[in-house]
Amino acid sequence: MKDISPNDALQLLDISPQPVLLLENTGAIRTFNQAFRTLVSDDAAGTGDITMDPALLAPLLGTSTVVNWVMPSGDERWLAIEVIEQPGIQARFYTDITEKLRLRHERDALKKELGEQTLYDLRNSSLLSRRGILISLAPLVARARRYNSPLSIITLSINTSEDRHADALSDMTALLRDQTRWADLVGRHTNDTFILVLQETTRDAALLLVEKLSAQVERMNTNETQPLSACYGITECQKNDNAESILQRAEQALVEAGSNETGRAIAL
Repeated sequence: MKDISPNDALQLLDISPQPVLLLENTGAIRTFNQAFRTLVSDDAAGTGDITMDPALLAPLLGTSTVVNWVMPSGDERWLAIEVIEQPGIQARFYTDITEKLRLRHERDALKKELGEQTLYDLRNSSLLSRRGILISLAPLVARARRYNSPLSIITLSINTSEDRHADALSDMTALLRDQTRWADLVGRHTNDTFILVLQETTRDAALLLVEKLSAQVERMNTNETQPLSACYGITECQKNDNAESILQRAEQALVEAGSNETGRAIAL
């Protein structure tokens, strides 16, 4: 392959649609292409030097790999920055990722909406989602209030290392299935949070189940270098409860348990 001359290289650089900036090792601007001029200057068609406040250019010259940039037209853009170092010179390449980020945000929003609407956990279809728990819980709360029968909820969250996380979720799902009855409901809200709905179960009985689960978690940690821990929130159905209120109280108990330094189970 024939080497190109420096002048040919500069001409190719100038017609590139990707903004490129070349800096001296002192940080001074050596040159830039037309696309970079469009990025930073109202004089997009000009050929003279760009005179700008250094503070204005600072985001493009910093160490961040992604920056938010406002075009001279006022359009807001997100730019990914790739830096290539050569002796005496630094080349900075700017890629507009605005549309990519917009599509990612739309995807995440749709995924969240789908997760809120589905009845089953998207990661494990054997578990109910929070919405699935709520819909199934409503008639159980009505029955508990009508017949004055006990109904309790346990919320629990687990914590472990990233390397053990997937296995821990699988192990905890199996443990909860093993320790609950066929009439109980098992669901998952967030990635690390589980929900148990226990029919005909008082708060004291739910606390006994928490003790059993805690003991099993300790056994699961045997010979493990990356231990698994869990905290629990417990509540029992009260006279004026509905499905949302009892679940929210159980979730609040879990929040308090997670921030409580003296214990890992809170009953409300």
